[in-house]
Amino acid sequence: MSAPRVVVLGGGPAGNVAAFRAAQLGASVTMIERDNVGGTCLNWGCIPTKALLAATEVLRKAREAEKWGLVIPEVGVDFPRMMERKDEIVSTLRSQVEGVAGAKNVEVIYDTGRVEGDVVVVGEQEYPYDILFVAVGTSPAGLPMLDMDHPAILTSDDVLQLQEVPESMLVLGGGVIGCEFASLFAPLGCDVTVVEILPQLLTGVDKRIAGQFQRILEGDGVTVHLDVSLEEITDYRDDGITARLADGTEIAAEKLLVSIGRRSAGGSVGLETAGVEVTDRGFVVVDDYLQTANPKIYAVGDCIGGLQLAHLAEAEAHRATDNALGEHRLPMDRTVVPSCIYTHPEIASVGLSADAAKEAGYAAKRGQARYGGNGKALAEGDESGFVQLVFDGETELLLGATLMGTHAVEMISEVGVAISNGLTIGELGEIIHPHPTIAELVMHAAQQGEGVAPYLSP
Repeated sequence: MSAPRVVVLGGGPAGNVAAFRAAQLGASVTMIERDNVGGTCLNWGCIPTKALLAATEVLRKAREAEKWGLVIPEVGVDFPRMMERKDEIVSTLRSQVEGVAGAKNVEVIYDTGRVEGDVVVVGEQEYPYDILFVAVGTSPAGLPMLDMDHPAILTSDDVLQLQEVPESMLVLGGGVIGCEFASLFAPLGCDVTVVEILPQLLTGVDKRIAGQFQRILEGDGVTVHLDVSLEEITDYRDDGITARLADGTEIAAEKLLVSIGRRSAGGSVGLETAGVEVTDRGFVVVDDYLQTANPKIYAVGDCIGGLQLAHLAEAEAHRATDNALGEHRLPMDRTVVPSCIYTHPEIASVGLSADAAKEAGYAAKRGQARYGGNGKALAEGDESGFVQLVFDGETELLLGATLMGTHAVEMISEVGVAISNGLTIGELGEIIHPHPTIAELVMHAAQQGEGVAPYLSP
């Protein structure tokens, strides 16, 4: 029997995994990518922004050299070199993805593909498929009230092409993207203002932690306006804009970063011709098995909506490919999906926050430990932050966690594994953690919640 013909639309994290896993399962695979392999995450999101944020963390340390007993006469910023290093990292990772495609005999077509019934059309070439994986991702959303073509108006893609640090920046949207860019540009000397229409930054994060993060952000010189919308741009100039908020506040800035979310590309590739349902917002409708109304077509990643996270997209692609080509079908389980925010300090969460657990009807209790009491955190000069575990007061089962502080994004997986395996707060606290480490805070928070922490409990 001939190998099944698999076509993958999109070469981002979801598309790559679908293509490579399908090849492992014996399929003949063609992956069609309209830009560069790696998608938004590698080229315009996760990787380039983290490369830049890493540079600002070095800058913060250098500016505090005196407290470390180090003498650094003068610290400067070479922003073009920062951007160049970012591009070098992206190029290295992109070439690695291309190398894997070659090693697995995945044909990569760099062009725009469009579904026309049982084939995907690229130019004048048709690619029939037995299975089609749609992983076309998203793009930054604009606002119709704004002149998005004006050089002062930026999306998250545009910011990554700047060659100098703006003197001032108005960030419209206090979600993950907006707060990460605020954390990036403030230490570089940019006068940053964040405007958020909702009552708190980082909606979905525990309110207490979001509030503490806001105070740290403001301590870096960032101005925050909450619970207010942008009314209009009153002046477009060659050197910037002036914005008026709904409460009458006027803000002049050299650049306006629009970070209000992303729009799905699922509605622009002709899926309707194959009987696939797409919402009015462009999201591809799938069932629990990631299969569309057309049994030959699966959709994965950001284009299906929900949490837009690269690691979730990869997990969905792996599951969808096994469902389509493997021996067993399993529904996609999104019960435990870690979420990481690479601000200063980092914020990571998994499962339910304390607020969400209470709203869900649990007798939610917390176990907490602060960075300020951790020897490794003090040694590294990062004493701001804490670990908060949430558990059911009746069963003591772990329900979730939110961590804020250095290395938070590295430690959150431990709690995810604990929740996935049904550990109680006491069982997590009994797991011996090495000393001195910042990861000890997870153990100490569990012990504090259980009431047995030697240093933290009565």
